[in-house]
Amino acid sequence: PPPPPPPPPPPMEEMFGPPLDAPPPPPDAADAAEGVVPPPDLSDAEGAMLWAVLEVANEALMESDPNLQVTEGGVKDIQADVLEKVFGVMEKQGRTELVEEDRAYIHRRVSALVAKALATGRRFAKLDRIVCNVGGARGWVPGTVQALNEDDPSDPTGLRPLPYVVKIDPPESRLVSVPKDTNECARAEVCFGTREDGLWFTRMCLPKAVKRGSQRSGRRFGKGDRVACAVEDESGDFSDWAAGEVVEVDHAVAEDWRGDVLMAGGLAPYRVLLDSGATVLVHADEHWLVRDLTLQPAGPRVAADGTRCLKRMGKRRTGDGWESFDHTTRKVRKLADGSSDDDD
Repeated sequence: PPPPPPPPPPPMEEMFGPPLDAPPPPPDAADAAEGVVPPPDLSDAEGAMLWAVLEVANEALMESDPNLQVTEGGVKDIQADVLEKVFGVMEKQGRTELVEEDRAYIHRRVSALVAKALATGRRFAKLDRIVCNVGGARGWVPGTVQALNEDDPSDPTGLRPLPYVVKIDPPESRLVSVPKDTNECARAEVCFGTREDGLWFTRMCLPKAVKRGSQRSGRRFGKGDRVACAVEDESGDFSDWAAGEVVEVDHAVAEDWRGDVLMAGGLAPYRVLLDSGATVLVHADEHWLVRDLTLQPAGPRVAADGTRCLKRMGKRRTGDGWESFDHTTRKVRKLADGSSDDDD
């Protein structure tokens, strides 16, 4: 039998830990004498092949993640992915030795997976509400982000992950993939009206699963109330909270045709005149679209610097302590003296 390859250098093991449940490196004669043998379902040659793949994968991990930012679980996922792909190809081709093409692929794949694991800068996060361009006469549909940076089935290299997977709202209620993180493919779901085609976006986002009669009950705000509305920021990539005043409750939105598609109308809970002079329609009475201005001051909602002001519950310091508040119910509760812990 060919001589066994040497085990990976200690620094790799110290940095990345044992490589999943892969078999140990082929035993030398002394080990074999003590009864240490590869798993029964793998030959010595296959064990050596697995270890060689992992050795190159660990080298690529050290190059791609020198500051050890990928979690232990993430490292194991990367190792498992590379093992499955490379070992599978080698086994299918009847090879037991790595070639340069294998090594190059391992480095590219590990680099892509590390970038995916450390991906930052996405405009949206899981469970964010967005509108997606699905083409056709309707064009855009609203939905909720379910996953980020998923593998693209049409990309065999695995180097170009899909930015988002989104579950669009009823009546479709299906998953769609967003191929690029651009305004041409996806936008934040906000109170439309600052856009030229804002009325169309409003029709598209009016809840379809709520009966029109039930939309009239339980409004959180009345005419004349001061509110903060979610609107697109100047770049169009992110969103702000903009101050304004409710000028109409249950604004009727007429149905309209777009090509061969009839977009149903309905009731927008509020029409709001912003302090900027623009008018927006609030298509759903949700805290992530409209808030009490006394609880939510104007400012960034989601920004490029990582600001995210979307949580239902909030907390602030008052003159004599802390208070918590609920953006949906608008209820405010004083916290115990000196307490700033979130106990909700």
